[in-house]
Amino acid sequence: MRSRSVLRVALGLGVFLLLVGVYYGWMLWQVSRDLSDAAQAASRAQQAMVSGDDTAVAAAVDDLSEHSHAAADLSGGPTWSVLTKVPAVGDDAAAVRLVSDVVADLSSSDLTTLLQADLDGLVPRDGGIDLAAVTALRTPVEAGHQSLVEARDRLAGQDPSSFVGPLRTRFQDVQEQLDSATDALGAVDTATRLLPTMLGDGETRTYLVVLQNNAELRSTGGLAGSVLEVQARDGRLELKRQVAGNSFGEASAPVLPLSKAETDIYTEVMGTYFLNAGMTPDFPRAAQLWRARWEQKYGGEVDGVLTMDPVALSYLLEATGPLTVAGHQLTADNAVDQLLHQVYLDNPEPAAQDKVFEQVAAGLFERLTSGAAQPRPLLRALHQAVSEQRIMLSSFHEDDQRLLHGTRIAGELATTAPQGAGPEVGVYLNDATGAKMSYYLRSEARVNATYCTDGVQGLKGQLTLASHAPTDAATTLPAYVTGAGEYGVEPGTQWVATRLYGPVGGKLDQVLINGAPAEGTTTVVHDGRPVVTLLLNLEPQKQVEVEWRMVSGPGQTGDPELRVTPGVESGTPSAGVSACHDVQGDE
Repeated sequence: MRSRSVLRVALGLGVFLLLVGVYYGWMLWQVSRDLSDAAQAASRAQQAMVSGDDTAVAAAVDDLSEHSHAAADLSGGPTWSVLTKVPAVGDDAAAVRLVSDVVADLSSSDLTTLLQADLDGLVPRDGGIDLAAVTALRTPVEAGHQSLVEARDRLAGQDPSSFVGPLRTRFQDVQEQLDSATDALGAVDTATRLLPTMLGDGETRTYLVVLQNNAELRSTGGLAGSVLEVQARDGRLELKRQVAGNSFGEASAPVLPLSKAETDIYTEVMGTYFLNAGMTPDFPRAAQLWRARWEQKYGGEVDGVLTMDPVALSYLLEATGPLTVAGHQLTADNAVDQLLHQVYLDNPEPAAQDKVFEQVAAGLFERLTSGAAQPRPLLRALHQAVSEQRIMLSSFHEDDQRLLHGTRIAGELATTAPQGAGPEVGVYLNDATGAKMSYYLRSEARVNATYCTDGVQGLKGQLTLASHAPTDAATTLPAYVTGAGEYGVEPGTQWVATRLYGPVGGKLDQVLINGAPAEGTTTVVHDGRPVVTLLLNLEPQKQVEVEWRMVSGPGQTGDPELRVTPGVESGTPSAGVSACHDVQGDE
């Protein structure tokens, strides 16, 4: 009898545990489904916002609120609290609760109001921007950005390294999406603060718009091919003058004093040629050199410098539609090829090439300021170009530059590293061929953390440079494209001056080229950053592999960041995660 009673109790307990397991399994499934539905609703809201479909935005926001609150209600109850105490799954359950709460709070925040806001005020119309409309957007944009910052910070306080695989991946995906959204809205927030003053609210401002040519690379993107002088007053924009970058010629001495490190790395040509100011990867410094040379030649006072390249232009054409110039139609699909390659085939003489670039610049300026672009597609294009650092901006007014500081559009070379920041690594390319062969250059760089010891990370960097030039480039391409051997480079071959920048306060060594130690390299410290210069020779259809080791400065425990010269292909570089996360997790 006793054994039967024990059996009944065991069976009853087994059935109970089974039911409990089924119940918790159903809860997990239900929360997962609601979170998945909420994510899909958020994606629909974003797409509808870009397309300008306000009705679809409203419907998507309602769905987002419904599903995120359903997930938060389930994961926030006492039953779910039991799960957070269970060994092995407690951390995972707590993470699901956190994500559910964060998403639910966002769906009820000022952010959803902003999704349905009228963003027309940020887009030029009839030759200018309505500064009053920009000012009206400042409060909702600031509130929405603050909601994202708070959500990002809440998730940042959770270390996902101990989560089960699928949950860890999903959690990191949410973190990355929040980071991206926060950065994007942060840029809009900065814009609403800056635009009234930078666009001449009650005064006249003068800016240089430097169009960089990626067919002949410089660290900031490309040589300064064409320059527009633009005046702004009370939001009105006027094109005053256009000149070719090569028209400045060579100055008798650097237009500004160069540091020893700048001279050692780039030589004095960085300061004597307008075309070469972008040799430095520090955009505010390049902007200073451009301004000094402009004012030396034309006088007046320049208030700031904006730069963009043909790839950024192709993004903008997605928002404005095709642009017809000199009988040719430029579209988002063909603009890069037309401006960085075909123009040299169709117009052998540099003067004719400059005329085309001048017409393109004037046509784009007119198209953008006339209001041809829809607000959301234009903002999306600008965000993509800024995130790839194809559009950068520097102001010579202290208050404006303070707001720009630390943003992607500022294009600054990091010279300090706050405690807990990630080590920044740079791979910057400068054409040394004296031609337009960079159109055929493809580059791929990556950086991974290999260890973390006492707050110092070890890093491994890799760079692949490949030439896509035809094997018969020397005979089939114009001399203007190949350089015709004028600077001692065999036609069809290209030389690429490659600068590897290590982290602030770090070290850089063990540089290998195609598996063999690099010879004759020296390290120069540029504003606290170790720099090694390599002169790499690329024959048509060949590639070069570079590897190197680095050590970060102390306290740089965050994820590594990789910055590279933007070339003719779109995309942003990515680096691996911090090696210090696992160390902290183990502790």
